[in-house]
Amino acid sequence: MILFLFFGIAAGVVSALYLAYNYQPILLNGTIHAAIFSSGLAFMYLAKRLTACSAGWYLAGALPVHLAIHFFIIGDLAQLIGVSHILLNFLSLP
Repeated sequence: MILFLFFGIAAGVVSALYLAYNYQPILLNGTIHAAIFSSGLAFMYLAKRLTACSAGWYLAGALPVHLAIHFFIIGDLAQLIGVSHILLNFLSLP
């Protein structure tokens, strides 16, 4: 099961770094980015290894590093959910 965790970490890093270096046009590169992220799940399905447990291990490895790269390197998720606006509004309160 730890192997699926490492596959998830690798897929999360590769897909997020792909988007970091190839951001525009976002429609095309966002689709490729999602395909890279989900490629591990598709491979597990084709190899008859996809179970709820293996998918959980894969996502437990992929999501934290993937989202960390989105927040800290690319910086697009913070803008998407309005973190900067929330912080600016909070700082302007009396």
